[in-house]
Amino acid sequence: MIGLDIESWALTRAHHIVLNEGLNLAKAAQDLDRKRSRTLVYELQKVIAAAILEAHAASMSGSLQAGQET
Repeated sequence: MIGLDIESWALTRAHHIVLNEGLNLAKAAQDLDRKRSRTLVYELQKVIAAAILEAHAASMSGSLQAGQET
C-alpha cells in the first residue's frame, strides 16, 4: 500500500507489530519464561526502532509503505 497518510501507516505498522511480536511476548510472559521474554522484548525493541527509522526515511523521501517486512 503506497501513499498512505501517516496515521493510516502508523496504525497498520502498530497492528502488524502487536500481532507478530506482541502476542509472542505475551505468551512467553504467561508461561513465566524469563529468558524467552527478555529475548522477545529485545526483538520488539528492534522492530519498533526499525519502524521509527522507516517512518523517518519515508518522511525524507515523501512516501510510506505499510506492511513492509523488517
